[in-house]
Amino acid sequence: MVVTPFYEPFQFYHNYKVNCLKASGKIKIGEKEIVFGDDAFGLLDWGRGILPYTHTWWWGNGSAIIDGKNFGFNIGVFGDTTYATENVIFYDDKAHKLGKISFQKDKKDYLKPWIFTSDDKRFEMTFTPIFDNHTQLFLLVAHNRCHQVFGHFNGTAVLDDGKVIIVKDMLAFCEIAKNRW
Repeated sequence: MVVTPFYEPFQFYHNYKVNCLKASGKIKIGEKEIVFGDDAFGLLDWGRGILPYTHTWWWGNGSAIIDGKNFGFNIGVFGDTTYATENVIFYDDKAHKLGKISFQKDKKDYLKPWIFTSDDKRFEMTFTPIFDNHTQLFLLVAHNRCHQVFGHFNGTAVLDDGKVIIVKDMLAFCEIAKNRW
């Protein structure tokens, strides 16, 4: 859980995220049925706040089983992250706080690889997109544009005790949203 201020007085975002929630079930598309089992995860993402009229965020999240343990991460920037970020690694039911994370991507093509790196070198990942769920809404003075991109993360995550977690082909997402509402 984090409460992030914005640069204007009285503006904030209170956010609560829970990774590594076990999920199960099935979906049916036509005659095809897909069953989700022991390696499936859900995410709780809840938030409220007083937001600026115009704002942008980027956010990435994922959960998987690595070396027989639950592993997850939450990364992103939203608001004034001068004093705190929402960047964290989860491993074996423990949270490991990260510093600031930046990324590089092709400015025009969301389906080209993205490179993520943290200022403390504890989150070094390449994200290879496979699908861009691009949405746009224009309604009078409201405008929303979001690229929610799904793909595979590969790289390393370093825990507080120095243990290096090797991440290989972890299916997760990252999104960039620009809002005016």
